[in-house]
Amino acid sequence: MNFVRTTIAGLCVVCVLSIYVWTNRQLAPRTPISANPEFSVRLPIPAQLLLALGDRYLAANLNGFNVLIADTSRMKPEDYAIQAGLQQDISWFNPFHEDNYYIAASILSWGGQVPATQTILRRAGNARTFDYLPLFHYGFNLYHFYNDPVRGAEALLAATPRASAVQDQWALQNIAAQWIERGYRLDEAAYRVEAMAKSAPPGNFRRYLAVRAARLRMLEELRKHALRYQHISGRKLESIDELVAAGIVAALPQDPLKVGFAIGPDGMPIFKNALRKNQP
Repeated sequence: MNFVRTTIAGLCVVCVLSIYVWTNRQLAPRTPISANPEFSVRLPIPAQLLLALGDRYLAANLNGFNVLIADTSRMKPEDYAIQAGLQQDISWFNPFHEDNYYIAASILSWGGQVPATQTILRRAGNARTFDYLPLFHYGFNLYHFYNDPVRGAEALLAATPRASAVQDQWALQNIAAQWIERGYRLDEAAYRVEAMAKSAPPGNFRRYLAVRAARLRMLEELRKHALRYQHISGRKLESIDELVAAGIVAALPQDPLKVGFAIGPDGMPIFKNALRKNQP
């Protein structure tokens, strides 16, 4: 038995040394691509696992150490690409790794490695079912980098039950409601925010969501009136007040959030803050 163990250990050492020699030969004729030597190579996953003596958690931690000591102020695009690969490997070895998804969300996504970041966050979200932050960052990236508020809102709503603090749940739902307003057709957005209000516990936050849904319905009605105005006058609205002057409405609705309504470039009513965002 001792002979077998000694033989197996010897074979492992030989394999590790062989990988080390092969790696050095592959890198010898090349010019280093980074000032950070830890980012000069990314070994295949089987090789990393072998170097960690078969311990996937140790392999994850070894990669994590390389990522943690990197100087991001000197990193180039190719460095971010290698770091993205290392962090994806970490998420494969140990998707529970908390530092890994934090670093990915705060560094990788802003270094042009959004797809890799999403892979890491998705794996962390699937593994860490008690933690809402991976899904929050995943949703934010969908909204910010992919311009996809609908899927971003869905990720935030999926994260909401994981938040233990009621304030965090409200914050996630509030952001999701705003993204829904921007991503869905107006009537569908109003319907979804109304559904969120009905499912919220009684209190101020339920009333707040109901208010957001009500103002969406107001805007929906104003747009119907704008289409009627175009049909009657043959031209688009230039001012929201023209609806009153033309006798189409007796008075403009009052936005409960005090933002107010305006006319967008297409002649259709919008919220005033949306008009400011579209201005140069």
